[in-house]
Amino acid sequence: MRNAAAGDGARLDLSFVHRADRTVIDRRVFTWPFVLTRSFHVDPDRPNCLSVIVQTASGAVHGEDSLVQRLTLGPGTAVCLTNQGATSVHRADPAVRAVETVRLDVASGASLEYLPEPRILFPDAALYQSVELDCANDACALIVDAFTMHDPGGESRCFRELESTFCLRRSIGEPSMVDRTRLCRPDPGIFRGYRAFGSAFLVLSPSHDLTNLLGLLTGALGRIPGLYGAASLSPGQSGLGVRLAALELRHLRQAFEHIKAIYRQANFQ
Repeated sequence: MRNAAAGDGARLDLSFVHRADRTVIDRRVFTWPFVLTRSFHVDPDRPNCLSVIVQTASGAVHGEDSLVQRLTLGPGTAVCLTNQGATSVHRADPAVRAVETVRLDVASGASLEYLPEPRILFPDAALYQSVELDCANDACALIVDAFTMHDPGGESRCFRELESTFCLRRSIGEPSMVDRTRLCRPDPGIFRGYRAFGSAFLVLSPSHDLTNLLGLLTGALGRIPGLYGAASLSPGQSGLGVRLAALELRHLRQAFEHIKAIYRQANFQ
């Protein structure tokens, strides 16, 4: 299996600093297919928070793509990052798979919401993605990930491979959590009619009442029709983890909205 090294692919490299009571970008490096235009301060409750929308000129992930992202949040910054919409992942030749590597560094007192739109996995797609989060003990982060499946021929053909790794470190130490998922040539029957799947990691400071937040999450997810969701405490009391399976993508989006609302309520109200 041929994979490009992290330094060999297209890249997006952004750094954020706190300046004049606002978060601003102080390093902006990107190569094709990444596109970055204006960023915005649009949250009336958090005027410091910078909203960033990353776009892609290609509009999709192709079989031999190697995409690298790095976000560096300085002390006291607040960033909410998403992209322009759900991204298609197209078929890959048998000897290759697309690779996406994301490195997130969140310094003391900073807050990151990393909210990419779901991937749409086409028949014979193959994707490896890795997210590494280094988060200071007094910083917080919400990291989401999701995918759905689509066969334009209507034959219920499935993707070839999906491998995903999330690694969390607090204060640049040993990993406090490593979460891995791998599906290789799955039989469509294992999904039991569910079409969209997602995860969310709420990385919180030790001062939070995680048991109370766990109850709020469980109650909110249980009220969404067409959704199976489960939340649990993360290792080392570092926060909460959520797994989701939905009959349709819209149910998954509803779940993420509830998760985001509870995360913000815990941190900013």
